[in-house]
Amino acid sequence: MAITTNSVNSTAASSSSSTAKKNDNSPEAIQERFMTLLVAQLKNQDPMAPMDNAQVTSQMAQLNTVTGINKLNDSMSSMASSFTATQTAQAVTMLGRTILTEGDDLALANGQATGSVEFKQSADTVKISILNSKGETVRTLDMGPQSKGTAEFTWDGKGDSGSTLPAGNYTFKVDAIAAGQAAEVVPLSKAVVQGVRNAGAEGTKLLTNLGTEVAFSNIKQVF
Repeated sequence: MAITTNSVNSTAASSSSSTAKKNDNSPEAIQERFMTLLVAQLKNQDPMAPMDNAQVTSQMAQLNTVTGINKLNDSMSSMASSFTATQTAQAVTMLGRTILTEGDDLALANGQATGSVEFKQSADTVKISILNSKGETVRTLDMGPQSKGTAEFTWDGKGDSGSTLPAGNYTFKVDAIAAGQAAEVVPLSKAVVQGVRNAGAEGTKLLTNLGTEVAFSNIKQVF
């Protein structure tokens, strides 16, 4: 009778009382169940056809593989938990800081809003359309020609009619043209970090004044 991973795990109910106190899936518990089965197999083997040494060696190798994987999984889980805790602690220091991240959100406060655009190539003309919560264009800004790189724009909070618009969250759209074709651009939002959330497997998220959640990997710049 060959000892397999399934047969090792199926003997949990018949293992000793000390083993029962352990985690059934721990390397120690698996090893103990395996040795219990191996001893029982050796005691009950056919004297005329004893187990081959190669067979025992193969079964021991299988056990080492299973326990090794379990130990690796435990180590990785511990490292992941430690990393998440460290990242959360670092995130707390970001409270109140302004960050630049991918997005088209724009916060208007005290008659001013600032956004940025990352240009993957030079553009001949660039226009910024400011939209309200209904998706209506309330102001159009002309940035003129732009070189490859990141450029910032400022909105004074006024509509195209010249009237002052209420403070709040808006969005913006970028229309950039290069040699008669649409240029590749990435809208960037400035936001203030107001909170921190542990998102489990997704890591730590920064909560901003724009109502968005930002991962550390998506931060372009910190002010």
